[in-house]
Order: sequence, then C-alpha cells, then structure tokens
Amino acid sequence: MKKFLFTIISIIILGFIGYYVYVNYFSNSIPKIDIEEALADIDEYYIYGNHFNIKGSLKITDINYKKIYLVLYNGEEKKFDVIDEKDGTIINFSTSEDINEGMYIDNLDRGIYYLFLKLTYENEDDKENPIYRYYVLKNNTDYKESTYYTLSKYDNKIIINSDEEYGTLMFSVNQNGDNNIYDVTIDPGHGGLDSGALSGNYKESDFTMNISLKIKDYLEDKGLKVKLTHDKDEISPEKTMPKYDKHGRAVIPNEVKSKYTFSIHINKNTYSSVKGIEIYTPDRINYDFAKDIVKNIVDSTEFGYSTNKMYKVSDGVYTHNFTNSEVKSSLNEYNKNGYKPFDVSTKSNYLFMIRETGGYLTGAYVDNRNSSKVGVNPYYNSNIGNESYLLELGYLSNTSDLDILLRSEDKLAKAIGASIIREISKEL
Repeated sequence: MKKFLFTIISIIILGFIGYYVYVNYFSNSIPKIDIEEALADIDEYYIYGNHFNIKGSLKITDINYKKIYLVLYNGEEKKFDVIDEKDGTIINFSTSEDINEGMYIDNLDRGIYYLFLKLTYENEDDKENPIYRYYVLKNNTDYKESTYYTLSKYDNKIIINSDEEYGTLMFSVNQNGDNNIYDVTIDPGHGGLDSGALSGNYKESDFTMNISLKIKDYLEDKGLKVKLTHDKDEISPEKTMPKYDKHGRAVIPNEVKSKYTFSIHINKNTYSSVKGIEIYTPDRINYDFAKDIVKNIVDSTEFGYSTNKMYKVSDGVYTHNFTNSEVKSSLNEYNKNGYKPFDVSTKSNYLFMIRETGGYLTGAYVDNRNSSKVGVNPYYNSNIGNESYLLELGYLSNTSDLDILLRSEDKLAKAIGASIIREISKEL
C-alpha cells in the first residue's frame, strides 16, 4: 500500500514538474529567426514624447529589395515603415524625420521583443512567396540601455538594450511597479516672488495657476495621471522655484517620466496692440498637435491668433531656437558673470521649459559646469525626453485679451485638455 501511494505521489509531482517546464520553457518559446551575416549599424535611437525613433545604415550587395521594414519580433511580427535612401551599396534608414513621430510602443504586450530590419525580395522561382531577409541592429550609440515608462493606461516599463542571442536591439516589456510615473506634466508659469507679467492688479502667476489646475482636473477626469511642477501654496511669496537640480522646474518632467509637458503663461508686450494666442514648440516636429491646440482655443473662446510675427511657423504656432546673435550674446553674458560658457547652439530651444525637458533632442545644455550658480539638469543629455510646449494665453497688456481672459479660464482649460486627450487617444 505504501509503495502504491509513493508511486501515485511521484506521478503527481512529476506531472507538476512537467507542466511547469512546458508552460515556462516550451509553450512560450519563440521560433528562432534566420538572420543574415551583414549587420545594420544604429547611429541614433531615442524616445521623444511617446514615440521611438531610430536611424542607421546597412551595407549589402543586393539592394534591389521591394519593401523594407523594422519588425518587433516575439514569435509574431509587428511591422513599422521606415524612410530609406540608397547610396551605392548602402541603405540609410530612419523611422521618421520628425522627432515626435515614429514607432508607437506603449501598447506592446508584456514580454520580450527583438528588433530587426526586414527586407523583402521578389522570388523568381515562386512569385507567390517572396524572399525575406532579416538583419540584426547593432547599437553603436552611447546609450547601451534605456528605460522608458509607458502611459499609465498600460502601466509598463520598457527596457531597451541588446540581447545575447541575436545581438540585436531588444525590448523587455514589464509591468511598472513605480507609482511616481505620470503621463503629463503641467507647469504653471511663474509663482512666488516671480509673479510674471503684471497689469494693474492682475498677475500672470494667478492666471497660470488657476488654468493649470483646471487642465489637470480635466485630464484626470479622462483617466490621465498629471503632475504639477508646483502647487498653489508650494512657493512662498518670498521665494522663486529653482529651474534645475532635484525637483527643479525643468527637471520634474523627467523625474516623473511624463510623456508631455505644457508650460502655461500669459504674455505682455510694450505695444498694447499686440494680442492673441501663441504656442511655442521644439523644432523638427510634426506641427499638427500644436496647430490643433491653438485652433481649439481660438474656436472655443473669443481669442484670436496672435498678431506677433517673430518666430512664427503658422497661425498661432511659433518655434524659437537660439539665433546666431543670441548664441553670441548668451556666451558674452556667461563670460561677463564669470560663468563657464554652456554649449549653446542654434540647435537649442530658447525656452528652458522646452529645451531642458527634451534632453539632447531639443538642445538641452545645463550640465554641471556651473552647478553652484545655476544648478544641474541631470537629464540634459538624455535620449528620452518630454514632448514639451509653452502656451502664451493672450496678452495682459491688451485690454481686449485681458477682458477675454478674465471670463475664459474654464474654456481655455477645456480646449487645451481636449486637444491633449485627442492627441494621446490617436494611438490608443
């Protein structure tokens, strides 16, 4: 009887072991892909906002392919179009010319994915079955491992590095266990001792805080996690909020790994006739989102597009990188004040809340060379950055704009919030 029971128990135990091995090693195994000997060299990869981009080249003898893709492979293929250009036997490829477009990876299921370049060739012997060739993506950048946090809806953390099996870029998608991760950062312009623009009894900082709180409430009602750079009572009237170092205004968006940052301001001009809505953006972007925000504001309120012509891209949309004269002036100012000159260039956005939240993609430059006087942006050279915008919601110096502003805070917040939700929902 004891022998019989021992046999039954052994069978049960072996069954459990077999089931565990099958579930964890065989049922989830990924069929191996046959790869070519040639390697695709990756010169750049980054995530701006919530889009992954990559640039590289492949040298091969047969460049008469029919189609070219990037594929994320985990047993099945998820294909992404690329921009390709042939130069003799070299294929130069990239995912997008705009930094805020490219591969959307937030909605990947959890698991391991391998990234390959896939070329499709015509099969002379079997027209119905083309020939596929897969190429490893060799990471030649300084960013050997990057960690990206998805929108809270997906609640994932994606580690990007190179695997040992293929040597290609690999995406490890795991559940995010950090509660301090946000979708959007809202920056109420000015605050504390720095009241911003003034007009009679009206302070810019009062408007920006009220509108920012209303945008936050709107977005949270729609299911997004929103971080304010500061709360209403966080900055005392005798102090100003630091821009850099830990919990600095331009550092918080990357500390909380948000995807988007919106800095809210009200404008002022020495000429009282200047009026209207402006949104400032990075360069090298698809401007559709910025255009939608400013159009939604104009359609939803009595505000018009700004009459300002400086740095204008389209109605109400502006991009201001440092000009050559501004670079020179900035360097002179550093020397005058005894600072070590930062690496300012015409690739740097002029507005620090856009420039320093976007990593190297927006020309951030506040490193540690003036740490005791300016502070440090730990993310200045990051390849993961917030897609950031600065909104100027009318002019306090214009009586018409001020009158509209006084009765339009709710409409402004709803218009801005609705555009943000619409943009984020495009990929969901």
